[in-house]
Amino acid sequence: MSADIGPGTGREGERVRRPASSVLASRPAWVIVAVVAVVALSIGSVHPTQPSSSVRIAHLDSVIKCPSCVDLSIAQSDAPIAVGLRAEVAAWVHEGLSDTRIEQLVVARFGAQALLVPSGSGVDVLLWAVPASVVGGAAVLLAVYLWRRRRLEACQ
Repeated sequence: MSADIGPGTGREGERVRRPASSVLASRPAWVIVAVVAVVALSIGSVHPTQPSSSVRIAHLDSVIKCPSCVDLSIAQSDAPIAVGLRAEVAAWVHEGLSDTRIEQLVVARFGAQALLVPSGSGVDVLLWAVPASVVGGAAVLLAVYLWRRRRLEACQ
């Protein structure tokens, strides 16, 4: 057998793996990284177009609660007050009012419970955050328990 082993080989016929640092030192690797970065930045910089009036109206109709119904939006209700409120929402959108301003007008007229979505402040945040944190904490505890159990089984 020949003792002549070429560069980049270990035993005869086997290729030695180059460390990751030498792979990233090559020019083609950096070109690939640059291309991926440019593509990702170009995709991320595309801003969505403004939603059309009909999309905004449909969204607002789905989040505004019917004042005379129990847990129905004005989009789902055929009550006269819901029909009138749908017409007002459409008029406000066509006047150019923002969604936030329209929601403020509805809350000012019908009270804090006029929206079917939480306001993002006060007690509403707690009603959403507490169950989410309990589920998240339980998942973390379960993961720690399973990890420790696996380590103990591996040691035995």
